[in-house]
Amino acid sequence: MLKVAGIEFKDPFIISSGIVPLVDKFMNKICEKYSPSAITMKTLTLNALEPHKPPTVIKLSNGCYMNAIGLGNPGIDSLEGFQVKSDCNLILSIGGNSVGEIKKVVERFEELRTTNKALREKVKMIELNLSSPNRKGYGESTSKFTLDITKEVSSVTSLPVFVKLGPWDNTVELAGKALEGGAKGITLINTLKGLALDREEFKPILSYGTGGISGKCIHQLAVRVIHDVYKEYDTEIIGMGGVFTWEDALELIAVGAKLVGLGTAIIDRGYEVILEIREGFNTYLKEKGLKIEEVIGIGVRK
Repeated sequence: MLKVAGIEFKDPFIISSGIVPLVDKFMNKICEKYSPSAITMKTLTLNALEPHKPPTVIKLSNGCYMNAIGLGNPGIDSLEGFQVKSDCNLILSIGGNSVGEIKKVVERFEELRTTNKALREKVKMIELNLSSPNRKGYGESTSKFTLDITKEVSSVTSLPVFVKLGPWDNTVELAGKALEGGAKGITLINTLKGLALDREEFKPILSYGTGGISGKCIHQLAVRVIHDVYKEYDTEIIGMGGVFTWEDALELIAVGAKLVGLGTAIIDRGYEVILEIREGFNTYLKEKGLKIEEVIGIGVRK
């Protein structure tokens, strides 16, 4: 067992936001078959948002993708009859286009939680998506209000709040603002904004134009950003970014991540990668005679 923000997790491996469809029966199936410690739900906004038109996802190279779904989602009220009964934690991802709207999303969730036992029992954390690069006015556009958003959200929920940030020059500074505002930890990193052109017409391939780069090509960037934030604040971190193997996971844990999110690896190789990474990591700890608590941040402390 591993404790993060006072919440118990079976091990460090969780599924990142935007991977598992917001379908309770499917989530139950994934929890039962692959036993992730948690599933971070698709980012929900106050009202439904239409996804961008296809193409929204392209493969750039081996294990490297770019997407611009655009935070398409059915809105927070879609959770009204939501039922997840399996034994895995849920992390609620929240987005919006202003301080007030993001606060309203969380307030609405708190209302839904009072009448929905599954939401009360299974949702253990709130993750604020202040970093998606794929819809103007949302995500990274709201990062400049990190302090105010975190303060307002923390004032209306008793759940631990984590703030998801991108790989920017001011990430360390914004992480400090999030913690000052009451966040219990930071999620690092979201995708990196990129652009791919069609080689015949020289126009963007993705319908939105730009997209978020994920996968193996951003892994070392994730290692560096997590290292820097952990070194500065010694805070709790959910780390992600190009984790395809147990060695990748170990690297993020060694620079301060307590939980490790799997995303692009699942898209690329399927949910079985959760089992492969878990087995490899546990074998490493056993062979070295280590506990995970001894590994968290070891690469920063040395």
